[in-house]
Order: sequence, then C-alpha cells, then structure tokens
Amino acid sequence: MNLNTNRIFHKLQRDGRILIRCGREEGAELSFGFRIRLQTGEAYTEQDFAGAEARVLQKNEEVRSYAYCYRHPQMLATLQMDLYPQEGAVEWAIQLENLSSGPLELAEIVLAEGELASMGRTGINGPWRALNAGLQSTDMHAGIEVLEPGPSHYFDSFTLLHQPEGKGRSILLGCCSFESYFPHLLVQAEAGYERLHLSVANKLEQLILPSCSAVATEKAVMIMGDHDHDRLLRLYMERVCREMQPASGFRTPPTGWLSWYYYYGTVTEQHILENVQELRKFSHIAPEYVVIDAGWFLETGFGDWEPNSKFPHGMKWLAERITEAGYKPGLWFSPLLADAGSRLVSEHPDWLLTSNGLPVAGMNPNGSDVLELHEKNNIKFALDLTNPEVLEHLRWLFHRAVHEWGFRYIKLDFLVRSLFTDQGTHSSLEREQIYYPGTTTARAYRNAMKVIREAAGADCFILGCAAPLFTSMGNMIDANRMTPDITRRNYTVGQDRPSAWELVKLCARTMAARYFLHGTAGFNDPDVLVIRGHEPEGISDDYTPTLDEARVWAGVVALSGGLLFYNDKLSGLEEERRPIVSQLFPVGPGAAVPVDFFHPDAPELWKLAVEGPGGERRVILGLFNWEDHAKDMAVPLEAIGYPEGEELHGMELWTQEYISGINELRFHNVMPHSMRLLALRPSAGHPQLTGTDMHFTQGWAEFASEQWDQEQQTLELMWKPGYTRRGCIHLHLPQSYCHREADSNARLLGRVGSVMTLCQEEPGEALWVKFRAEPQEPQG
Repeated sequence: MNLNTNRIFHKLQRDGRILIRCGREEGAELSFGFRIRLQTGEAYTEQDFAGAEARVLQKNEEVRSYAYCYRHPQMLATLQMDLYPQEGAVEWAIQLENLSSGPLELAEIVLAEGELASMGRTGINGPWRALNAGLQSTDMHAGIEVLEPGPSHYFDSFTLLHQPEGKGRSILLGCCSFESYFPHLLVQAEAGYERLHLSVANKLEQLILPSCSAVATEKAVMIMGDHDHDRLLRLYMERVCREMQPASGFRTPPTGWLSWYYYYGTVTEQHILENVQELRKFSHIAPEYVVIDAGWFLETGFGDWEPNSKFPHGMKWLAERITEAGYKPGLWFSPLLADAGSRLVSEHPDWLLTSNGLPVAGMNPNGSDVLELHEKNNIKFALDLTNPEVLEHLRWLFHRAVHEWGFRYIKLDFLVRSLFTDQGTHSSLEREQIYYPGTTTARAYRNAMKVIREAAGADCFILGCAAPLFTSMGNMIDANRMTPDITRRNYTVGQDRPSAWELVKLCARTMAARYFLHGTAGFNDPDVLVIRGHEPEGISDDYTPTLDEARVWAGVVALSGGLLFYNDKLSGLEEERRPIVSQLFPVGPGAAVPVDFFHPDAPELWKLAVEGPGGERRVILGLFNWEDHAKDMAVPLEAIGYPEGEELHGMELWTQEYISGINELRFHNVMPHSMRLLALRPSAGHPQLTGTDMHFTQGWAEFASEQWDQEQQTLELMWKPGYTRRGCIHLHLPQSYCHREADSNARLLGRVGSVMTLCQEEPGEALWVKFRAEPQEPQG
C-alpha cells in the first residue's frame, strides 16, 4: 500500500517495517518497526508477528488514515497511522491486546525503532543538532546538543533534529500526548552521519495486562520540513494542544513582586508589608500580585502549612493587608512532599507512598542550595497521590488558602519530586521513577493536580515550578517555569558557586529552547527579574551582575513574553538600574523567536514581531553577545523577514542610539556580556515614530495609534489609556524634513541628523508635531 504526494510518501514493507519519505529527490526517509518488551526481559519486534493486515480508515485531502494489525499467538498489536500530506506530518499509536489465557507483564512499548537516512545526492555530510527540551521546567540540561557519532542522546517527550549543511532540513520526532506515560527518545549518529538510529518509547511502569484486555501507547508524531524551526514547532504544539486540551482562564501573563530572591527563607511579615508600601511609590510599575515565597510555614517543614512565628498575624490577615493596598496576594507551596520531621508525617504515616515497606523519598536534600538550614537534614517523602485521604487533604489545603485566607495566586514547587526522585539526572534513562499503586505515575500526578485546581478555582492563577512540561498541560496550571533559578543562596563559606553571568547565560539558553511553549502550553515563566548589583542584606548569594549583565537578563525576561515578576527591594536598587524595571512593564505582546535557534551555546538573535501603533509591521530585536570578549556583529535583514533593498531604521533601548541599514545591520564592538535591544521598522517616506526610552517595544505599549496627515503635514500619536509614564519620543525624519521647522504640543529636546527627540511632560491624550513647508527658493 503506497501513498505518494509532493510532500510525503509511506509504504508498508515486506518485513513489516514502515517506510516514510518526505520530498522526492533531496528529502529524508525514516524506516522503523516496533518492539514489545516484557518484564521478564523477553522482547518481540514486528518480525515476530505474522505479516501485517492493512486497512484504509479514511482518505481525504487533509488526512489519510490506516491501521496495520500484527498477530502473535500471545498478542495483537494494532498500529494506527494518520498522514497529513500538506504538512509533512505523520502520527501513530500502538494498541496491544492480550490474546493469551494469562496476564502479560509489560515493561515497555517502543513505538518506533529504526533509522533516519538522507535521500538524494547531498547526503547528510555533517553533525546533526538536536533540541533537548527537558522533562521538567527547571531542568538545567535544556538547549541544543550536537549529535556526535557514538553514544546515544536521550530526549524527553520529543526532539527537533536539524541538519545545518546543505538545505538545512529539520525533522521533529517524539510524542504529542502525555496522559498516561512519560515518552522518551534515543538518537545515535553513525560515523559519517549517513544515518541516525532512533527509538521512541513508552515505559509501561510494570503494567500487568489481564487476558482479553488492551493497552494503548501515547501518540507518536513525526514532522519533516526545511530550516523553518518555528513552523515545525508550531505544527507540533497544535497537535499537543489537541491531545492535552490546555484551558487556562487567564488571557494575559500576570505581573507582580516576589520575595524569594532577596529574602529567601528569611522573609517575614514585616518584609512583605514594607515592600507593599514601596511598590505603591512606583506607579509606573503597577504589578498585579505580591507573592510570599518559601519561608512562611512552620520550621518542621514541608507538609506543615501553617504560618511560623515570623508571621504573627497569620496568612489571612496578611492577605487582607496586601489586598487593601491594591494588590492580589500569592503564596508558595510544595504540596506533594512532606518533611520527615513534619507533624503531617507523625500524624499520618499512612499518607506516605511506600516501596518495599519503606516511605519513598522524593528529595534527600543534604547540600541542597534551595532549602533553609533547618530543612537540609530532612528527607522529603512523597505523598501517596492515590490515597483518597491525601487527595481530600490537598482539596482542603487549597480551598483554605484561596477561599478562606484570600490568596489569588498559588506557586507550586518541586512537583517533579513526586514523579522522579533526586537520584540521577532527570534527563537520562538512569533517573529513578516513583511508582503509584494501581495507576501510572502520570495519571496519579494529573489527578492530584486536578484536585488542586478544583479546590483553588478557575480564577486563582496557578504556577507550576519544577513541573513536568507536557504532563502538566490541561486545566491544571496556568503557567510553568522555564528556567533554573536565576540566583542561588550560599549556605557554606567558600562554596563553589556559579557566577551571576553563568546563571544568566544558563537561564537564557533554557528559555530560548522553550520559547514555543508560551501561549500554547500556558504562559512561560522566565523566572524573576533580578537586576540588583549587590547582595541582599545579611545574605550571600554571589549574584552581583554588572549593569550590562543585568540588562541582558532583563532582555531575556522581556523577550520571553511571559510572567513579569520583580524581586529586588526597590528602595535599595541602584539608581542607574531603576529605569530597567519600568521599561519592562507592561508585559510585551508575545514570545520572541530565536532566529539562530540551533546555536549550540545560546542563540544570539531573538526576533519579536509586533504591530506598531499605526498598524505597521515592526520587529523588536534582541542581539546578544554571550562571549567574554567584544566583537563586531551583523544582522542580515532577510533573516528577520525583510526583503532585499528595504531600508530599516530604529532605536536601541539602553543607549538610545539610532540604527539604520539596508539588507544588513552592523554593530561594531559589541561589549562582552551585553545585548542590544532594538525596535525596527521600514521607512515610510514621511516623519514617523522610531523609538522611545519608556518601554522595550518602543511604541507598542505607549501609543494606541499613529497617523500622518499628508495635507496638514502633521504626525499625531495617541497615548494608550492607562499608560501614565512619560519620557523621550524619537521621530525619524526623511531627508526632505530634516531642516524644516516644526510646531508641537511636546517639548523639543533636539535634533541629531534624521532623528528628532521630544518629550511631552504634560498629561494629554495626543502628541502632535506639525511641520512647516520648506522655504521657497528665491526667484531670479
């Protein structure tokens, strides 16, 4: 049975394997079979089954569906495949039915085990690069890997493979559903890169399959394309969303202030009240939430979610004070774990998950740098998420926090520790999974998270931290952290610590690797905006970025399009850093796309497309120098979507430097550990807005409209209602307007070349500039 179109072709081969091709002459092909592995160690491939019986399920222009039935005396394996010719995509899943008279003890189903090869003359001819998105939100290993020949590379959920040589082909492979299992992939490159050996598998977690019953895998997917990684990732997320049904009731990312990275676990009731008062002095920031992070609960640790002595009036009283000040209160929990020394463990030992008669330790935190000293010797046990009393406890806990205490934002941390312990790296096969009786780990977790959501309600914002990226999708959390912690407190004198710059670069790399999740799997949380140049009072965390480094982190947060939470004590922030905070509020219109996504270190060029106040197409561009030395950098305008010959101009936010170019923008001597953040737009042939110093989008946040009246020779900018900050406005003037006199209701600050700079200090709905006609040439 063959299918042949311009985009995709597939064939069931005589040996039972399936061949999929994309393209005719210069495409790629995947040949694969499957494998059923039992707990006894026995394994069966498609060659151990009778030849497949093929059935056509449906055929139309959009999708073509087939079912292949493989029979064995003990089992029936049915592979259902859907092909989407116009998208170059294939989806499939395997259902396994037990035909024997006794139970089958299943360990794993490998949905695809095969080889990826190149077609045509060009071959592969060089190292592939692969996206490692990671298992959980604070995973430090997310980023781009180079597939050198030899060892297998491990990936959770899916990967995007890219071959930069030749035509720059890309192939996305993995799973797009995550209801029951945690899919993983193994990829191994041959010497010479002629083939990649691939495996997509679901571990079935010691499943006992009774006679005459069936089990289905998650759904696998492969999408073949060219160099446009963003298109492939969008096609992939459309499929993930269709399967997992994300359903947040929030339409914009929240903003706020959070206590952790300044006060850590030393936070007190008084600290919160002081910062609430400080926030009210900065009207241009206006965060929505004030979040009390870890440090508020009893010293006996996780599980004992009652206020400690540093919060003498209780959490309900403090939530009321925050609300009275005009903010929504938020609170931190790690609800799926309990400290060994907690009251909860003492009073409810039967609530703990056990294995071989012993409680399962999700965390054994000796030496951990994220916990307070009194917690560091306490093992944290996993609660049994299948125990009805545990689920009722979670329901009571969050109903109380939201509906009795009055908190409107909940941060849930260390969620992955109820799924996998801290033994081994999460991004590897060596990790230690936690198993629940009578169900799979993913199902137990999702059920517990649904209980929390039901108790908190749809209008409570829930952030997942250290949460599985895809298994958390659905109507459970509204946002997920996408980076490791941006700072880390020191507890040991002389402890070897990463520098502030190393942390900024690490978090930027992981944020870039997951940009595509924003607005699909919920909102992305890039972690908190920490830009102080000093350590907190009485606390050592070695986080003292230079001004340039602080601007780099601010640029990453801004371009993420996600949550915007400020952290530093505003009254102590260095004067030259204060403008950074207000330049990021409000949150921008979306997530920037890393143009050089497959950079093996961290992408240098991030592009955010926005619609300007005049409805025109604009680009916010982040240009990063991650190196330890200054260098010249260039941006081909074709790479950010502009045609050859089009003239662009704009302003750089931090320096307020005017930039222009045709076909290419050049930047000389870009300093190490720094970035340029630019707003760019094509020349209109008349005076137009080119930038401001007020917001990183330089126009999108500040102005509702921009109109040029050719007859009146007047440019009018209408301020957005509610935007109160005022600052410098830069206009670009074509050559014929550079020397004309102008009237305005704003104060003219000066002209430099083709740039006019104004400031409207008085409140008003509009800013206008009227240009006078050029003087007539004297007649002879």
